[in-house]
Amino acid sequence: MIKVCFIISSLCNEGPVNVMYNIIRYMDFDRFDVSILTLIPEKPNSRIEDFRKLPVSIYQLFPDQKKSLIAMYREVRKRLETLKPDMLHAHCPRSLYILYFLRKKYRTIYTIHIYPGRQQQVLYGKWKGRLVTFLNNFATKRLDLPIGCAESVGELYKQHQGWDIPSIPNGCSLPLWTRNEDERRRLRQAFGLRDDIRYFIFIGRFSKEKKPEFLVEAFHRCPNKQLGLILLGDGPLWKELKAYESERILMPGFKTNVYDYLIASDFYISASEVEGLANTLLESMTVGLPMLLSDIPSHREVLRHIPQQVAFIYDNTRSEDLFRCADQLLALDYRTASDAIRKAFSDYYTARRMSLDYQKAYIDLFSQSPKH
Repeated sequence: MIKVCFIISSLCNEGPVNVMYNIIRYMDFDRFDVSILTLIPEKPNSRIEDFRKLPVSIYQLFPDQKKSLIAMYREVRKRLETLKPDMLHAHCPRSLYILYFLRKKYRTIYTIHIYPGRQQQVLYGKWKGRLVTFLNNFATKRLDLPIGCAESVGELYKQHQGWDIPSIPNGCSLPLWTRNEDERRRLRQAFGLRDDIRYFIFIGRFSKEKKPEFLVEAFHRCPNKQLGLILLGDGPLWKELKAYESERILMPGFKTNVYDYLIASDFYISASEVEGLANTLLESMTVGLPMLLSDIPSHREVLRHIPQQVAFIYDNTRSEDLFRCADQLLALDYRTASDAIRKAFSDYYTARRMSLDYQKAYIDLFSQSPKH
């Protein structure tokens, strides 16, 4: 039995947590003993009840209040002395820094959910963001097994740092949608979508690196009144952008029934400046939504796996380029593109495939000489 301990800030409904959930969900529990340590109180959108349904042990080290990183490290170290895991798997910067100080005693794994740089500067400011990026890279390089969440993450490390980082692309556990136009019409009616409008859907955090303000402003000025925009999520920019809501720009906020909104939509759209491998993009592929995508490595990576024309890359600084690519997208054979997208998802991006790849990585790492 291989004992794997996952360490993460909290179990909130966000990308890294969803990746971790999908890894654990498909693990062979006859071969792996799994525990989870969380470091901060849970948020309102916590998925802790989903995790509790799995055969894992969950330890909330600080369920009621945030503590300093030093206090977190001390409590983690104390708990690990009882659990005696064979390896530790981190999924966030807090847990990455803690693993750095535990690396001499335990085998260490870190999933790199995004190449550090632009996102850190958006979250922390220019100078603090650069410091956080430096610390991330410093700690990452010294762990046993850093793993990129996309092929493009490994390519960026090779290009900018000269490191060879293996990658296990993210996977999604949503089922492939079996086309059902009656279901789609029912959902569109329930969400108040108009029959004469083709809707693009954005799903994510309303923060600067995702550029939701670019999409809202572009669709607000869009000359084609048969194009609409649905924005799911919340974040610091949500209240400001809510003022643009109209019959063509819908902002329902954070929703748990994302799959239903994907079925009701016509296209997927992203304006992000940086992504690891967005779970929302993979979720849209289960429904077969053709895409408008910003020009970033992870978006181009996904399209490399789809031989047919199913998407267009646009300049996310020019609304005119978005409109030009939208017109090209509308001209595609929708059914052919949709079928090709769902096939690519089945071939490359299922959660089961991702979990099996991680389980192999655990077994390979376990076969190395123990550290204690």
